[in-house]
Amino acid sequence: MINTKPQSYTLAARHKSSFKAGRQSKKMWVKIIIATLLSVGSWQVGSSVYLLAKAQLAHYFIADAWQATLQEGQVHKPWDWADTHPVAKMSFPDLQQSAYVLEGANGRNMAFGPARTLTSGMPGDSLSTVISAHNDSHFSFLGQVKLNDVIQIETLKGQFNYQVTDLRVIDSSQQQININPQDELILTTCYPFNALQTGGKMRYQVTASRR
Repeated sequence: MINTKPQSYTLAARHKSSFKAGRQSKKMWVKIIIATLLSVGSWQVGSSVYLLAKAQLAHYFIADAWQATLQEGQVHKPWDWADTHPVAKMSFPDLQQSAYVLEGANGRNMAFGPARTLTSGMPGDSLSTVISAHNDSHFSFLGQVKLNDVIQIETLKGQFNYQVTDLRVIDSSQQQININPQDELILTTCYPFNALQTGGKMRYQVTASRR
């Protein structure tokens, strides 16, 4: 039988099939590692080592899910039982920092990375995009961001560039974050940085406008 499919189509199909097979193989091995960690337990390996290993595995899963999302154009969860998924990758070229953004800003999701407030917009929308993270982990560098720094956001819609226009500390018990009808980023974390106690009412807020 004569193969009538263009070579480019065949190569693309093979690449997609190879990508899926590779991802399934990675997921299987990571699941085995997670099961091993859970069976050993934090009391045996030390809580700090256990939490570090858990964080590294979560980052691996989230990065893999984001690559699959870009490759296939549809949402992929980082692990089977997750109730969130990556919606963007955020980069700070001036600080050489980057992070994946998860959907839904709650305590559970923010344990694994920055997360988007569901009532806010997405980059490219005519609505503020609000992203929050903890100041002792994924947003520990936020205090180093300066006015006019560039923030890059990659989503399924493409890449968007923003420029920092405002840095401020607010009292969350007195002032709420305003979601404005414009394409901007609002990044928030607890304040002050390196505080002995977390979860206070003060917030550090970075606002960046679309370039």
